[in-house]
Amino acid sequence: MDWRSASCDYSQFDLIVLRSCWDYHLHGKEFIAWLRRTADVVPILNDPETIVWNQNKFYLQELKAQGIEIAPTIFVEGADETSALARAQIQSWERIVVKPAVSASAHNAWLADSAAFPTQAELARRMQGEAFLVQQFIPEIQTQGEISFAYIDGHYSHAALKRPAVGDFRVQEEHGGSLELFVAPSALLEQVNAIASAVPRVRSSLYCRIDVVERAGKLILMELELIEPELYLSLADEAAKRFAEAIVRRIG
Repeated sequence: MDWRSASCDYSQFDLIVLRSCWDYHLHGKEFIAWLRRTADVVPILNDPETIVWNQNKFYLQELKAQGIEIAPTIFVEGADETSALARAQIQSWERIVVKPAVSASAHNAWLADSAAFPTQAELARRMQGEAFLVQQFIPEIQTQGEISFAYIDGHYSHAALKRPAVGDFRVQEEHGGSLELFVAPSALLEQVNAIASAVPRVRSSLYCRIDVVERAGKLILMELELIEPELYLSLADEAAKRFAEAIVRRIG
C-alpha cells in the first residue's frame, strides 16, 4: 500500500514492514511525520528510529569514527561553504561523486572530474540547498562492481554483485546496471560480518543491506540500507523463505 494514502486504517494490522517506500526521500518531513504517527498505533519494521538515523547519509561519519572504512568523504550542510582545506582535499582526488544526504536509487547523484568541482553557488543550485556528500570516486565500482550483502534478523543471508552499465557509475538496475548472485569468499564474509557486528542497528533490524566495494582484498563501506532496499531475494535459494520466517517471528 502507499504510505501516503490517507484512507488506510493502520491500526487494523499487527505489523507493518516497510519494503517499497521508494519516494520517501522526495517527501522527507512528511515521511518522518507519518512514520512516527503510524508507529503509535502499529509496530513498524525496521524500527522508526533506525529509519530516521539511516535516511540521512551523514550516519557514515559515525561509522567512520568507529573505525569502519568508508569512501573518503566531505560532509556538507546545505548552508555551509566548503572550506579551503576541503576543496584542496577534493581536488586531490581524480574523480568525485556528489550525492544528497537524503536520497535513494542514486537520485541527483553525479560524477565529475574533481578539477571541475563547481563553485559554491553552483553547488547550492545543483543540490537545491540541501545537505550533501562529496566522495572520492572508487574506480573499482566500474571495474569490479559493488557487492550487496543481505542480512535478515541480524544474520547474513546472501549477496549480490552489481555492475554499472558501460560508461556509468550507478549500479542500480533502473540505471542500466546488472546483478548476479555473489558467493562470498570467507575473507570477505568475515569482514562484512565484522561491520554488521559493530553496528547494533544491523543486528537488531529485520533486514539490512550492506553495500561495499572490494579494494585489494579489503572492503570499503558505501552505505547501510535499512529503509527500503532491494534484497534480491529471488537470487538465492531459501532467501524469501528466511525473510518470511523472520517476519513471522517478529509478529509472534
